[in-house]
Amino acid sequence: MFKLFSVLLFISSVSGFSGPKAFTKIAKQQYDRRSVIESTISSAILVLGSNPAPSIAAYIDPNTDLPVVTKRVYLDVQIGDKEPGRLVIGLFGELMPKTVENFEQLCSSNSYAGTTFYRVLSDFTIQGGAIGDSSGKTGKSAFGSPFEPDNFRLMHTKKGLVSMVRDRSGGVDSRFFINCNDDGGWADDKFAAFGIVEEGMDYVKKIEKVSVSPPKNSPNTPVNILASGVV
Repeated sequence: MFKLFSVLLFISSVSGFSGPKAFTKIAKQQYDRRSVIESTISSAILVLGSNPAPSIAAYIDPNTDLPVVTKRVYLDVQIGDKEPGRLVIGLFGELMPKTVENFEQLCSSNSYAGTTFYRVLSDFTIQGGAIGDSSGKTGKSAFGSPFEPDNFRLMHTKKGLVSMVRDRSGGVDSRFFINCNDDGGWADDKFAAFGIVEEGMDYVKKIEKVSVSPPKNSPNTPVNILASGVV
């Protein structure tokens, strides 16, 4: 509960909202956006899992010390019937060996084909890859069952970072999210970043602009993963 309160307090502080007395048009827009973000984080924490992460020996800031990319995979994505786009993701195999192995195997076996990006919040995050469950409540790892990620050392301070979603037990499966801004501190200590979008952030921005339906911010236009593989 304290963790959730901290997240919401952080969002309130950066939103610049000054209360009902300052209900100008801009303030109202900020308030509406804050409400959407708070609702999304609240539901996301319930869906993604609320177990605390193990203690961290040392944090890594990707802006000053980006981990070594050991392999690259791709996701071919399509918004409705629009022109598809490709996301090329560099994987940090030295830092996150088991988590990377899981994601690489799912991509190389084309297991992500037919899944979707099921939750979208502009300038915040997009979530996808729920193999076997279009609602996004569960997924399926390459190992068959959820597993504990390698560590939580990489900070979410860089746009394009790719992290695994955690289930209620604290394990990860096939579900992942892409960080859409440079300030994702809400995810530190809780979600394991294992890669970064090296090509295709322009298409990620297009996904961010898709209209959504509350309270889960589900896209009104399907955002489908058509294929996946190894570069």
